[in-house]
Amino acid sequence: MAESCRFAFAVHVMAVLAACQGDLCSSTMLARTVNTHPVVIRRLLLDLRAARLVATERGAGGGARLGRPATGITLAQIYAAVEAPCLFRTHPGQPAKFCPIGCRIVPVLDRVFARANRAVARELGRLTLAGFLRQLRHD
Repeated sequence: MAESCRFAFAVHVMAVLAACQGDLCSSTMLARTVNTHPVVIRRLLLDLRAARLVATERGAGGGARLGRPATGITLAQIYAAVEAPCLFRTHPGQPAKFCPIGCRIVPVLDRVFARANRAVARELGRLTLAGFLRQLRHD
């Protein structure tokens, strides 16, 4: 399974946008803060804009800003905007039916994974972007 840093990048970008207090931030500037290529940031911004978490303006002097106050944005919303809906899922093929484990594992794993995904969503939903920024200032 490939690991993704899209959520970490998105939280970083959103925190920078919140710190900019409504000023437009270019993808180039945001990319410098994350230490990645501006194209990576532009792709993230497209997903964040589709989720209405950011507003963007094109052209010279354009950029991005938060789409609503940081107190109204949760880490769960950021996660949902940039990542696949589930952290855990069973493999796409069916296990061998002759295997005593394989013939029973999918429904059990589905229940375990569903609980784990709900727990992650619940935890991320407890922290707003504003709360995250407060933690950054105190660490």
